Amino acid sequence: MSENFLTYRQQKGYSAKSIKVQNCHISRFTNWCIRSAINPEKITYTQVLQFINSERERGILNRTVTREINSVRIFYDYLISSDAIDRNIIRRIKIRQSGKKVLPECLTPQQLESIYQNFTHVPDWEHRTKAAKELHKRNTVLLGLLVYQGLTSGETVKLEPAHINLTEGKIYIPSTGKSNARTLRLQANQILPIKTYIEECKPVPYLFPTRKHSDLVSKIIQQAKRRNPEIIDSRHIRTSVIMNRLKTSHIRQVQYMAGHRSIRSTEQYRSQDITDLTRQLELFHPMQ
Repeated sequence: MSENFLTYRQQKGYSAKSIKVQNCHISRFTNWCIRSAINPEKITYTQVLQFINSERERGILNRTVTREINSVRIFYDYLISSDAIDRNIIRRIKIRQSGKKVLPECLTPQQLESIYQNFTHVPDWEHRTKAAKELHKRNTVLLGLLVYQGLTSGETVKLEPAHINLTEGKIYIPSTGKSNARTLRLQANQILPIKTYIEECKPVPYLFPTRKHSDLVSKIIQQAKRRNPEIIDSRHIRTSVIMNRLKTSHIRQVQYMAGHRSIRSTEQYRSQDITDLTRQLELFHPMQ
């Protein structure tokens, strides 16, 4: 891959990891073109479909083929920007997915509240050391951000104490590689635990300083499951927060709250909610 193409993607905000994956996909595509005696810059729509079929025949999963085509699409966008070609034939390619992703059964607002309260009010005797008590203060704050604000574990990694505004009862969520930055309101029962944690534990430079953040979140969820076994994982909590919000708020407001870059990401939760409702009507309709 040329240095110019690398610079193009870096300027577009792609991470080094994404660029590495894209390079593999594009190399696979260009190698196929060479074997098929096809000039990549003059490839036709039909020939692209032939590449897709050849990948499927090799047993490549549909979602992987989709990622490959997305990488090749970026390559052709670059070729257009450098005046090497005048149109991106890949943009016409739409790969039909084998099935819609099924989201887990939604936790109700009452269940989410119970999860937080049960975790918060763990008896003191369960914390055998002072260090354990300090860790519980941190874990309570983190769980609250999952339950009430629907944050991902990746978003909580970047939080700093300065992102908390206790006077206004708000928290700023920095952007990540997958989500937009946003400012969200804190619940009243989050304020005191956050204030106590910051003042007594003095976390720096991040709100939750740890080397293995994903392990920390998983451990907290496992602790919460002891009292609320209906929890699947942290993604289950986030899904429930988003789906519950969609029942009371405009979809654009929910998109902002969730940090979704595309409205389609938010719409999939609403579609799932409609599917669940239809299923319930089929099961319990009086005419059955």
